[in-house]
Amino acid sequence: MSTKRIYREDPYAVSCEAEVTGVREKRGFDVIACDTSVFFPEGGGQPSDTGTVSIADSGVIHEVSRACDEDLFGDVWHETDAPAGTFKPGDRVTLTIDWDFRFRNMQRHCGEHMLSGTMDSLFGGVNRGFHMGEEYITIDIDLEGRMLTDEELDLAQSAVNDAIWSALPVRVTWFDDYESSLALPVRKQVPHEGKVSVVTVGDPDDPYDCIACCGTHPANSAEVGLLAIYKCEPNKGMNRIYFDCGKAAFEKLSADSALLADAAKRFSCSPADLASRLDLEAANVSSLKAKLAGLSAYVKEAEKERILAEAKGSAVYKYSSELLGTDDLLKLGFSVINETEGLLLMMMDTVSLTCLLFSSGDAKCGELVKANAAGFGGRGGGRPDNARAVFTTLKDMKAFADAVGASL
Repeated sequence: MSTKRIYREDPYAVSCEAEVTGVREKRGFDVIACDTSVFFPEGGGQPSDTGTVSIADSGVIHEVSRACDEDLFGDVWHETDAPAGTFKPGDRVTLTIDWDFRFRNMQRHCGEHMLSGTMDSLFGGVNRGFHMGEEYITIDIDLEGRMLTDEELDLAQSAVNDAIWSALPVRVTWFDDYESSLALPVRKQVPHEGKVSVVTVGDPDDPYDCIACCGTHPANSAEVGLLAIYKCEPNKGMNRIYFDCGKAAFEKLSADSALLADAAKRFSCSPADLASRLDLEAANVSSLKAKLAGLSAYVKEAEKERILAEAKGSAVYKYSSELLGTDDLLKLGFSVINETEGLLLMMMDTVSLTCLLFSSGDAKCGELVKANAAGFGGRGGGRPDNARAVFTTLKDMKAFADAVGASL
């Protein structure tokens, strides 16, 4: 005997009395099937319900983390946190779902149907993929390679929300077979063996959307609340749309609104003026970067002349800086060493604790790093003409440089 699925008759049912009809073990815990269940098993892109199961005789309550099935008309299996051997066939139990999670999924699934239907009616887009994630929902809309514009996304979002707020009826109709289901104007014809359930939003004679689905849905589109599109990006030649519905969308939009207000406050402007203010800041940053690049080039040239003068006739020269970063020191090092002979140049970035070695003579930089860096807690490597070593303390880096200099 298969499980009687109450959610099909009443998606608003939160709990039911049931009898355990089967017990399995999974990773040391009981998985139970019952003659009746309010739990929706994951399927059709919708995650399963979560909740609890309480044992009538003892009153002990266990968590149900997942429900699943092997076919649409077989048993519903409930994965519990009860140690293996807790349940046995014939036990009387009470199954209770997490209603907030169920209703959230009802809102999201119905909203997905309405958005997919809108993409079809407005643009001829076909939904090729659907995923209901924790933070957002995605659908992949196929427009034969064409990408949706921002204006089209805004139009679709407005159309769906207008339909949501029109309080359209949502009906689930069962048919004995696929051919019979075509009596309704289903958006996407997918041949299917056995019974078929079709979800219709709006008037069955002229529906807003109509599609085969095994998930749970509210009785009225108004219960979806709202739909918010977050972004759209290319994915395998299709439009991957990120969005959410109902309470989840409201919470995301509220958080985004608070973030926008905080950002505007930091820039001493209104949220409406934030974009222009950010453009101004970006222009200022670009100007500063150009000036910084000019100053850096000036400093490197001046330092190059100073190093060449001070290193003249020396076998080893050590240089350190807090102002020039590793990339600048790398460029400076190459420009200096190219104008010397027989010199080992060590350039130390005292901020990142990186020591760069350059050689225009017999000294082999990579070998010097390999032979000495580890002894001072450093690591690195390189080629004969240049190498680098990174340290954890300034003291260790300077000691490394002294040791390398003394070894030559």
